[in-house]
Amino acid sequence: MAATGVGAATEGPTGPYAGAVPLLPRGQLLALSVYWFGINALWGGYEIFGQWKVERLVGVETRGVTMGYLEMGAAIVSILVQPTVGSISDYLKSRWGRRKPFILIGGLLDVVFIYGIATSQSLLALAAFLLLLSFSSNFAQGPFQGYVPDLVPQRQVNVASALVGLMRLLGVVTGAALVSTGAVTNDYAMPLMAIGLIEVTLAIVTVVTVREGPVAKPRGGRSWVQIAMEAWGTDALRERAFVFMTLTRLLFLMGPAVFVNLSFYYIRDSLGQTGQDLQFWLTAGIAVLALGSIAGAAPSAWLGDRIGRKQVIWLSAALAAVGILIVSLARAPIEAVPGLVLIGIGSGGYLAMDWAMMTSTIPRISSGRYMGLANIANSISGPLALIIGGRVLDEVTRTAGLDAAPRAAISFGILFLGAAALLLIPVRPRVEPPGDIQLAAVAQGPGGSGEAKA
Repeated sequence: MAATGVGAATEGPTGPYAGAVPLLPRGQLLALSVYWFGINALWGGYEIFGQWKVERLVGVETRGVTMGYLEMGAAIVSILVQPTVGSISDYLKSRWGRRKPFILIGGLLDVVFIYGIATSQSLLALAAFLLLLSFSSNFAQGPFQGYVPDLVPQRQVNVASALVGLMRLLGVVTGAALVSTGAVTNDYAMPLMAIGLIEVTLAIVTVVTVREGPVAKPRGGRSWVQIAMEAWGTDALRERAFVFMTLTRLLFLMGPAVFVNLSFYYIRDSLGQTGQDLQFWLTAGIAVLALGSIAGAAPSAWLGDRIGRKQVIWLSAALAAVGILIVSLARAPIEAVPGLVLIGIGSGGYLAMDWAMMTSTIPRISSGRYMGLANIANSISGPLALIIGGRVLDEVTRTAGLDAAPRAAISFGILFLGAAALLLIPVRPRVEPPGDIQLAAVAQGPGGSGEAKA
């Protein structure tokens, strides 16, 4: 990877504002992905904290559905906030650029709301602070996700996507591992608050180290309310490849999400671990997932260039499905380890290709808007998987007992992965129109886009 600067290799143009896009040095590629680690550490830690906290507040018979509805509420906030703010950031002109103000403000608010979650003493308080955290987190995420389409040339998209996927996985498992220490100390709140500090630190690192990309799009005399509403223009539905890729993302992420969101109950109730053994296997399981994810993500950029991105995703879905089957049938923690490795490899392989595939289906001139819309899948995958899996968990708990319930719920992940593989079939890379057509689309706004069909 060549360094930027005078004489640096370039690719382009990729849009009327980007001009020739320089190849990024390794440090800049890493800087583009580290905040994703912080965001996902935050939510990975909450998943363990939430399972423990909700059960304490409502008991075992309604814990699954309660968690699902709590997280679906947070997901609805995410759906409303992320594309809207992402679209606004496409047009923002400030001395810090068009993405950084949102990242900094969102990161600072995250710390406040994480403290509220950690210290909540009622279901109502937990729900309120969870909704607020979803608002602040997505206030930052929408603009942040525009950076890869903004800055990364096509030759480096696979590498950048692999780094983003890796940081996401490492963030989830690191956050979950830190909060899992509460199984021994019985203090799940302090580790969660510590993760909040890590997240805001990485937000500041992003603001300081990531260079800005293309200049803001012209508003054409429109108000900020009109700009915000642009995110929800129906013209996005005409991007067929984008729609199918977003559905693929949703269902693929739901597969492993059932296990991750119910892992506390699985290890405690299905595998019979308590106290230090519970903490050990929560941490060990997370470590195995992380190692599997790294093993899956590391070669995926290389494989994507050689056998194709879609082929890597199909292989990843098959490996993750086999892993879920092994985990659901395991009678002891050590028997689940091979399954966790396969889930990790499959997840890592998919996430390494996810952003590369999504980037290839969106109009780069509106990257903040489209990446925000695409992240609706990220936002609702966990809650939707938890509502479905949680309903199964609660029903089987009442009819067959605690041991069978997590196993039955986790098994639904196989169906989600199969559906994701099918929906990937019609996805094709988007053909960008010439820059003058893109400029005309901006001037006309949604409904007059003139965008090329994938």
